Amino acid sequence: MHDPVNDLIIVAGNSTSEDFAPAANNHAFAYALDMDGNWIWGKFFYNVSFAVSTISGCQIDDDNNLVMLGLGDQMPVIMRLNPADGKVRSFMSLDKVGATDTDVPWYTTFGGIYHDTNDWLTGKKYYYTSFIMQDYL
Repeated sequence: MHDPVNDLIIVAGNSTSEDFAPAANNHAFAYALDMDGNWIWGKFFYNVSFAVSTISGCQIDDDNNLVMLGLGDQMPVIMRLNPADGKVRSFMSLDKVGATDTDVPWYTTFGGIYHDTNDWLTGKKYYYTSFIMQDYL
């Protein structure tokens, strides 16, 4: 029987092409193919006023969501997508508490993203990610 989540090849990353999206800056993309190589869906990502510039990691969680870690507006972002059609179910941006216009941290994300949908101790949902933050003064 065909499983629409587990029978997909999902590719994600970033494009530096000047004609890939409406603006000439880096844009994150993701696409899905079936196991025969047929195109299922493809997306590039914006959050209202800024592009998500890269996707560095992804995971299928226990709720069958495609969870992606990347950078948007130079901050780490986490997106949950429906893997069958690529529609964004939720979007969150991580920012340093107390950041100001003159104290803007610099971030780099890595491939690590894990969505624990039911922590064994608390029963709550948690995201675990990997990124580096450096403060500018």
